Amino acid sequence: MAEQVSIQGLAGLVRSLREAPRALQGSAVRAGMRKGGNVIRDDARRRAPKASGFLASQIITRRANAQSRSRAGVGKDGEYFTVGIKSGRRRKYANTKRNKQRGRAGKSYVDRGWAYYWRFLEFGTKKQRASPFLTPAGEAKGPEAAQVIIDETRAALDKQLRKEGWR
Repeated sequence: MAEQVSIQGLAGLVRSLREAPRALQGSAVRAGMRKGGNVIRDDARRRAPKASGFLASQIITRRANAQSRSRAGVGKDGEYFTVGIKSGRRRKYANTKRNKQRGRAGKSYVDRGWAYYWRFLEFGTKKQRASPFLTPAGEAKGPEAAQVIIDETRAALDKQLRKEGWR
């Protein structure tokens, strides 16, 4: 599996968030985390192999679902964003007249556009050397992403507090 890059030294930001009203904490953190993840995402896109450019377009920043957040140990109200490759998902054919005629209504298919081969490039295979692009992006842009998270979260928090009349 991919390595996890964790960011340390956000104690001052956490203190500020605890002082804010509970309703404001989540949205401000989400805004900052997404912008910080986008810094790493952009660098990963720049480092990705450019044979067709498709792989770079499939690198995204996404918020982990509740189950993944609890499994990661960030708590019920914690935030957890990942930078990774868009995965192919199984979709069902719609229950339309055309799909019924073709006998595929209710059946499923894999959504087009999945760059499954990213693992071979990132980690290598028995016959191919690894040429990582996600891991170095996380290592190189981690400190910059941490600063963006701090700045953007504080800005979003200040904006919400002013809007709510707290400052």
